[in-house]
Amino acid sequence: MERFIPSRGPSVASLIRHRLGRLCLGGSLIASFGLLVLPPMAQATAVTSPYYPGITCQVEQVPMRDGTLLTTYVYIPDGGGKYPVIMERNPYGRLYGGDACFNGVSGLMAAYAEHGYVGIDQDVRGTYTSGGTYDPVVQEGTDGYDAVEWAASQPWSTGKVGMTGSSYLAITQWQVAALHPPHLAAIAPNIMGSDYHDNNVYVNAVPNLWLMMSWPAETIVPDQIVRTEGAKGMPPDQIAQDVSQWYTLVNQEMRSSWVWDLPLTSFTLFQQYAPIYYRWLAHPSYGPSWAQIDTSKHYSDIRVPALVSGDWYDPFQVGTIQDYESMRAQGGTTGAREGTHLIMGAYGHPGDSGTPTFGDDTPDPSIQMAFFAHYLKGVDNGYQDSPRVHLYVLVPPNSGNKGSGFWITGSSYPLPGTHTVRYYLHSDGHANTRFGDGRLSTSEHPGEGQEVPRQGPTEAVDHFTYDPSDPVPTTGGNMCCDTALLPAGAQNQNTVEERSDVLVYTSAPLEHDVAVIGIVNAAFWAASSARDTDFTVKLVDVHPDGLTHNVLDRIVRARYRHGSQSPPALIVPHKPYHYTLELGNTATIFRAGHRIRVEISSSNFPHFARNLNTGLNNNDTSEMRIARQTLFHDPGHPSYISLPADPSVHAPGD
Repeated sequence: MERFIPSRGPSVASLIRHRLGRLCLGGSLIASFGLLVLPPMAQATAVTSPYYPGITCQVEQVPMRDGTLLTTYVYIPDGGGKYPVIMERNPYGRLYGGDACFNGVSGLMAAYAEHGYVGIDQDVRGTYTSGGTYDPVVQEGTDGYDAVEWAASQPWSTGKVGMTGSSYLAITQWQVAALHPPHLAAIAPNIMGSDYHDNNVYVNAVPNLWLMMSWPAETIVPDQIVRTEGAKGMPPDQIAQDVSQWYTLVNQEMRSSWVWDLPLTSFTLFQQYAPIYYRWLAHPSYGPSWAQIDTSKHYSDIRVPALVSGDWYDPFQVGTIQDYESMRAQGGTTGAREGTHLIMGAYGHPGDSGTPTFGDDTPDPSIQMAFFAHYLKGVDNGYQDSPRVHLYVLVPPNSGNKGSGFWITGSSYPLPGTHTVRYYLHSDGHANTRFGDGRLSTSEHPGEGQEVPRQGPTEAVDHFTYDPSDPVPTTGGNMCCDTALLPAGAQNQNTVEERSDVLVYTSAPLEHDVAVIGIVNAAFWAASSARDTDFTVKLVDVHPDGLTHNVLDRIVRARYRHGSQSPPALIVPHKPYHYTLELGNTATIFRAGHRIRVEISSSNFPHFARNLNTGLNNNDTSEMRIARQTLFHDPGHPSYISLPADPSVHAPGD
């Protein structure tokens, strides 16, 4: 996790590295820095800081089109004149902020002012001391449009506005860009996609349960407690005590109790302060309410370039890559298409808290500064001819938990020269656990080019039992938001692989490094005794010392096997169905001597909500059934994982 030091503003390098999503670690962060109960000053003029000489901050109350006033921190270089604007719009001011200028998240924008911009941080509607009622995502398009146009009209502005920010602060950018305000010139969204149904609140229509609970619990509820109780005139000490008690409850109950509640809709503690939880649950299928906020349908309306950045272990990396590829192909202007670039690091929302870790993935800070200088200041700095893609390649360790990584660049994603390698699933019918006979082979037929000796007659199927009351526990992965309570990122999978409801398929030790860079896909045939169920697929790196770590994992719900935006269709019990599943994107090296492993099961809890196997709505029912699952891998039903391999990429020193 990046250290947050309110007493000193960051350098440009640390500013660009700043990833608000990584700070969303819940109670541990609040315990360290506290949650602000007292509001900031309503208005400040000519406020300065010794840490930012030559910068003045003022607090404005900026009117939206309906008259609602939003608290806005403005950082202006001394000496007069006009400057381009870089803005972030932020719902987390109370959690990570301060009581005035130059403190907290808002103070980070002062670093841009040091480099010839006006930096602006605005608390979004209904949060911290801004007016109105908080309606996450829905409100950000028109409010952001108004904020951009207000900034462009000020006497200190040249009329060109750029936007930046991570996680929810990236949502505020995509929502605005789709409405193409006249003075928006560039955006730099980090660790967030723009389809908030799939790859976000839901994943292939499976509730992303840990996000659905931890994000409101750690961010929305405490802020709204302060706002509501403050409006009632309650003493600050009492408000602080109530907030502290809430966080104690979260830390004690969320993982051990709340996520287990059935039906999901029976959980009541969000009703007053975070009703969005129930709106999410009421709409498991993609429909008008999701389409209203889905900017992935509006790339052609976005007329400005985007410096898109994300991370391989970030929960929103699928959407991040989709945004980059779609903007390159569908952006609303030639400048938007050609100016959109991609940066992908390692960690994302979980931070570098996994085991193993992969070194310091800080990107070159000059990339973002060159981006804004080119599009906001008109500097001819060669940005338009610079590499379009910057990727941090993960290098896992041969032993222990300290890996490394390195940056590469390219003209496209995936990189030119990438080809697909299939690893087929085989077994003798007993692939359960890592001690079973599951094998991965580049040969579709188990008798040809056998890479792992067979233990007996080859069977065409493997079986396991999925019991929703005893789901496979989440062990790492691409998660948000409280990763102190539920560790995320790369984690050792050995314990999970000892469960009989986990099928495990492992390759022979690799004879040479295999650089896997791009999107990983799985295709498999499966049947269930249930009318609806889930299947999970996990890609794992097995180290020479026996330790393992997850590279990617994903889940598919049987009734949504045709896609999360297609009408749901229940399955016929015991009938084989073909499933295709995008596991996500990665850039990692499976090193010589390591082995490639695939795990298949039916749950990953509490990352994802459990399928109860009844065929009913899993969100508002509680009846459970045990399902008998079958995985096929005979010649007529090949099951495999597809890896995008680039033979030109090697770890330094190899």
